[in-house]
Amino acid sequence: MAIYYKLYQEKREGAKYENKWYARAKIVGHMDLHDVALKIQENTTAKEADAWAVLVELVNVLREALSSSKSVKIDGLGTFSPAISTSPAESAAAFTAAANVRGMKVNFLPEMRYENGVGKGKRKTNMLLRGAQVRELPKNDVDTSKP
Repeated sequence: MAIYYKLYQEKREGAKYENKWYARAKIVGHMDLHDVALKIQENTTAKEADAWAVLVELVNVLREALSSSKSVKIDGLGTFSPAISTSPAESAAAFTAAANVRGMKVNFLPEMRYENGVGKGKRKTNMLLRGAQVRELPKNDVDTSKP
């Protein structure tokens, strides 16, 4: 398992790190609900159809809970919470959902745990990325010979 990255150079004139190099994570594939169900079938005694049914119902339960202004914590994964974007109103009395709510979204906070780290002792670990490594994308076409 590895999270791949590609190098980029900051080219915006006047930027704090102008001409410096940094990395961005690169996506090298996608999985949909069907792929997840197949993977669950490979790793458990559940059949693909059983895994599919549970995953579809998980989506339905999440939608219902979030639409009821509840957060949902899934151990080992994280917490989903509803959020809204609003525009300002001149006063509390002038604020209305119809006029000031611009949109809704879902915030996701991955589960973090403190684990023993190297050097400074304990450090926070994102449980979804636990054990992952970082590697340069195999075919990185960035010319690093120029300053």
